[in-house]
Amino acid sequence: MISVAIPSSALINENDPKIKTFKVGLIARACAIFRVEEIIIYRDPKLNESKFIKDVLEYAETPQYLRKYIPLKETLKYAGVLPPLKIPSHKPKRLKVGEVREGVVVRVGPDGTRWVDIGVRALAPLKSKAKRGARVTVRVCSTNPLVVEETKPNEYWGYKVRLAELKDVLRRENVVLTSRKCKVPKIEEIKSMEDVTLVFGSPEEGVFEIMRRLGIDTDARCWNTIPMQGVETVRLEEAIYATLAIVNYVRWVE
Repeated sequence: MISVAIPSSALINENDPKIKTFKVGLIARACAIFRVEEIIIYRDPKLNESKFIKDVLEYAETPQYLRKYIPLKETLKYAGVLPPLKIPSHKPKRLKVGEVREGVVVRVGPDGTRWVDIGVRALAPLKSKAKRGARVTVRVCSTNPLVVEETKPNEYWGYKVRLAELKDVLRRENVVLTSRKCKVPKIEEIKSMEDVTLVFGSPEEGVFEIMRRLGIDTDARCWNTIPMQGVETVRLEEAIYATLAIVNYVRWVE
């Protein structure tokens, strides 16, 4: 599993909420392209926009036909500029028997049956313990009548978003800091890490500068994934794309 950790100050150089939304969309796209399963937003007291980033990331990951269940929020005012992810969970409205879809429990019947919206006109009955409003993953067993069963996807299905403190992120196993101050990792080192948490800094400060300001120390590994960079600074979204591309390639090359 690949996790990506970004600071709550990730958008510190931007003032326009429309541009902020689009930049979060670029991060969402990068994580979806390279099958990131978890995006962690660690708190940076210098600028804490955790809620904004989390709301936009979760909105982008939600299938279009389920977005009507997301409450209207100021943080999502410019969600229309987000690039579509088109991940496997973002299905068209037409149903196929055997396909796996995301749904939302919209009603719980007196007998405990959950009635699920899976993107078509009719609600699907489901035997489940999920609460009203919860997202569920189901397999379509029949289209007429509509019958589904709860299941787990066997392909990349999107990412989860959570908030954390940087010190807690650094306590995880297989944490890797990304910085131009570090050495270029060897191919064998990348290949050996099946589960990895890649930690990035902000547009203004690298992860080491943020740690120093917060009084945090760690002996975690550190990688420079953009050696000999030709620009003064690499933007956060650029660093995420570059790092994930390298990790993805090394993992698959023979």
